[in-house]
Amino acid sequence: MATVATNKLWAYIESLSLSRRDRNWLASKLLEPTHDANPYEVSPSGDTFFADSRNVKAVEDDIRNEPQAQFTRMESKEDIMAMIDVL
Repeated sequence: MATVATNKLWAYIESLSLSRRDRNWLASKLLEPTHDANPYEVSPSGDTFFADSRNVKAVEDDIRNEPQAQFTRMESKEDIMAMIDVL
């Protein structure tokens, strides 16, 4: 990304109502894309979110740091509809 475009992008990010942590996370995503895994190896949908090991680590950290949270694997339309019905 060209320096001018990067500077404009950073100025826009700073103008958003984001916490410093969120701005830093977003900037790191924009400036250092990392796809170090085949997303189909970790996600049946092939979602590229899972191709970045930093995203997988963040999810694992959330699971570890929120023991009271309930995580449900969604593998089918029926799984999604059952979750919606509970809401």
